[in-house]
Amino acid sequence: MNYGLVGEKLLGATSGGNEFAVAVKTRDVKVDGMKGTVKGLTRIVSTDVTLKVNMLEITAETLRIALMGVVDTTGVDYDIITGKTEILLTDYIDNIALVGRISGSDKPVVIMLKNALSSDGIKFSNKDSSDNILPLVFTASIDPDTPNVSPYEIRFPKIA
Repeated sequence: MNYGLVGEKLLGATSGGNEFAVAVKTRDVKVDGMKGTVKGLTRIVSTDVTLKVNMLEITAETLRIALMGVVDTTGVDYDIITGKTEILLTDYIDNIALVGRISGSDKPVVIMLKNALSSDGIKFSNKDSSDNILPLVFTASIDPDTPNVSPYEIRFPKIA
């Protein structure tokens, strides 16, 4: 499927729900003589954007992304995933999106994080007779070349 995202590829199926969060931190400029918050003088200090996904499909590439690691595919029987000691600009994912449907529309809702990084590592446990998932948390980052552009985008379909 094509959702109009640059370099679009499917990361995998999820299970057990996913979580998108935007936390905007603000600061009120204080004005002498005013007894409270002044309209127009609230400033955005930071915006933290995260997407938690519960990956049902786990591949070497998914693990590489989750660990900001390296995959050696030269082995005959195994791909070898190892960690690194520094974060490179190439570790950032240009955009990662959660695609879902809402009632009343044939078009999907697309929630996209820009310049995403999975920096929480992994914690994986497996259980018999259960769908084993790998929870991943992606954090969006502002591009220093475009500091006034939000690091997320929601494409919400118009419903007639």
